[in-house]
Amino acid sequence: MKFPRLFPLFVLLYLPAAFANKDIPIWPNEVSGNNKVVNFSKKPTINNRAVTKVDSPEMIYVPPAGKNNHSAVLIIPGGGFSYIMQDAEGLDVAKVLSQKGYSSFVLLYRMPRDGSEINRNNAFSDVQRAMRLIRGQATEYQIAANQIGVMGFSAGAFLAANVSNSPDANNYTAVDAQDKISARPDFTALIYPVLSLKNGVTHLGTRTAMYGKDISQQDIEQYSQEDRVTAKTPPTFLAQALDDGTASPKNTLQMFDALRQNHVKVEMHLFQQGGHGFGTGQKKNIPAKNWPTLFSDWQASLVPQTSSTH
Repeated sequence: MKFPRLFPLFVLLYLPAAFANKDIPIWPNEVSGNNKVVNFSKKPTINNRAVTKVDSPEMIYVPPAGKNNHSAVLIIPGGGFSYIMQDAEGLDVAKVLSQKGYSSFVLLYRMPRDGSEINRNNAFSDVQRAMRLIRGQATEYQIAANQIGVMGFSAGAFLAANVSNSPDANNYTAVDAQDKISARPDFTALIYPVLSLKNGVTHLGTRTAMYGKDISQQDIEQYSQEDRVTAKTPPTFLAQALDDGTASPKNTLQMFDALRQNHVKVEMHLFQQGGHGFGTGQKKNIPAKNWPTLFSDWQASLVPQTSSTH
């Protein structure tokens, strides 16, 4: 596969920031660096940053280290829509995936709040737009256009599942040619996810931020992601700890059942320990630390194998 030396004009609008500062604006005419960030780390040599407000939706690009597997992942960190865990569920994950040959794009998205439709659609729009940008620039990043997936953590998994179940939803008005590109992920990974809006399963803070305190029973049934799965939902990887006290493991179990019922390829890993928010799991000497390898092995199994005559 050959890649051109000269980039198309639309790519030049986005790529300088990607290769210099690794920040890629999502929308035209945006200026990165306007987002508000706090650092929860008590150690000056370790970052545990969380974005508390996003004025400029953007992706942080992390290139593959070593051999490029030509697959890409849009990473959507969680934080209950109160903040976005930029390191623990974003850059830390991207660094691990980088070692496995992935191109990663960590999404800093406009967060839903107060249950308003406009804020909810802003978040949905940022995810769709990010998927379209990655696929539209796949050649320049040496990515196979049919090996682009999405990975969501906790509340971010709701956004990942939403674009997987409804990639063509009309969440925003097209702004340029990029918006004609498919936003459908080729694979999906949902890590300790919040997917359901149903009582006893959902995370109430996440549901309230997206749909408000007075969400109707009709909306609960219509927008719970496990009930929106179809045969067109991408192959999905699920991972969660059974001792998760924030997001009920029922989110994962019900999603698994829905995917199976719709004949969608799915792999599920339930770990005995890990709690909620274990990120890569590398800091804990427990089996949950193995999920990135389990994911990469699973994703590689989806890639069509072609014979070589070298």
